[in-house]
Amino acid sequence: MAKRVKNKKRTLRQVLLQYLCTTLALCALAGCVWLVALSGLIDSGLMLPSNAAELATNEAYTALQGAQSLDESTLPSLCRWALFDSAKHDAKILRTNLQGWHLRAAQRAWQNFGTGELWYTSVDGKRITVYQALFGKSQYHCTVYLGDGTACLLQYDFTQLYADETLRGRLPAPDVMLGLLLLALLAVGIAVSTRRTGRFLSAEAARLTAASEKIAAQELDSLVFTRAQVREFDAALTAMQTLGQNLTTALQNQWAAEQQRAEQTAALAHDLKTPLTVIVGNAELLAEEPLTDAQRPCVASILRGAGRAQQYLADLRSVNTVGQAETAAPVDAVGFLAARGATGAALCAPKKVEFALESTLPDGFVFMAQAGQLARAVDNLLDNAARHTPAGGRVTLRCTTKEGILRFAVADSGPGFTPAALQKAGQLLYTGDTARTAGGHQGFGLYFCRQVAQAHGGRVEIKNKTPGPGAEVVLAILIAG
Repeated sequence: MAKRVKNKKRTLRQVLLQYLCTTLALCALAGCVWLVALSGLIDSGLMLPSNAAELATNEAYTALQGAQSLDESTLPSLCRWALFDSAKHDAKILRTNLQGWHLRAAQRAWQNFGTGELWYTSVDGKRITVYQALFGKSQYHCTVYLGDGTACLLQYDFTQLYADETLRGRLPAPDVMLGLLLLALLAVGIAVSTRRTGRFLSAEAARLTAASEKIAAQELDSLVFTRAQVREFDAALTAMQTLGQNLTTALQNQWAAEQQRAEQTAALAHDLKTPLTVIVGNAELLAEEPLTDAQRPCVASILRGAGRAQQYLADLRSVNTVGQAETAAPVDAVGFLAARGATGAALCAPKKVEFALESTLPDGFVFMAQAGQLARAVDNLLDNAARHTPAGGRVTLRCTTKEGILRFAVADSGPGFTPAALQKAGQLLYTGDTARTAGGHQGFGLYFCRQVAQAHGGRVEIKNKTPGPGAEVVLAILIAG
């Protein structure tokens, strides 16, 4: 029976702890490599051990014991010394091979002997004066008193030295070279550990990025996400998986509802077309017959009502096609407004309503739009205004442009909108506005205008004129001149 292998997931804290442990292990390895390299350099004879100067000083100390005077040729080359003219603390240096801060450390050690600023130790019977010099590096001093009354101060420290004397002044100090080597090894160790952990976390984050991009692109057919190895990332992926599934279900339900509405709208439009055609045809036949004075207005009323019903039927069909069947193209503003003005005048004349067209657009103005859809939207606003304006009233179409926005404002002197209509006007099939539904308003006109405005990146503004009476509807769209 095959064993089931569990995919153990780590927490983010465990990943960071592993990174820390790996970094420390690599740093320890770098330290070991550095020690091996140091031992190899010493064993090969390229470098001297750190106590080489101490051994040379001990040799010089032994050689000078009981000596009458200083013979510097008998001192080892690694020995650093300074010969003072007396054993007093204010004695002057007669000869020395010290330079720079080594010389300053020797002078300070000699001058402050017994003042408490130095501390002492004893090595093999010698009294050693210890002085903290540059960067806290300790300099060790011991004194030999000679037979001629002079005193020789010997100095040494524990540091690495090149075995070849010619390299000591030409190359950086071995301590510096070894320190740089250690830093380089530590940097490599940290970089390797960081790169490894960084690549792992980047791969885990890439799973989240890929999942979010699929959801944003609504790629509903590929919402199966690869599991993450970090527990927190995996929990986020699980939540995104659930979100994607819920989004898929919601979109499918939305698409199904839209498809059902489109089918019902198409079926209703188709069913209405046949009886409407019969009504129009028979009314036109009656209009051709000799009619009495009482019959003639009735037939005319039938034809007007049928024409209005045909307009509503066109609006009903446009609910599901707005912004889809037409692409934006350059529109000549002069010709477009002339056509809208003719429509407005034709709609207002039978009602004995005054119509006015006002425009501040410059000559030759051209804008990008879906001309057919925009024309129908403006005509809808004109038709609504004409139907709700009493005889003797006025309807105005005003066209302006500012900061890339083209505005078509249709104002009337009718009863205006109720407060409820100002909030809900433009919703599909909203009929709650009794003040402006006497003419058969069913909510298609303003809904269609709002859809056209949104298709052009704009909006529809509805308000009552102040002071009244009357209302104003503004269709605003974004344009590119």
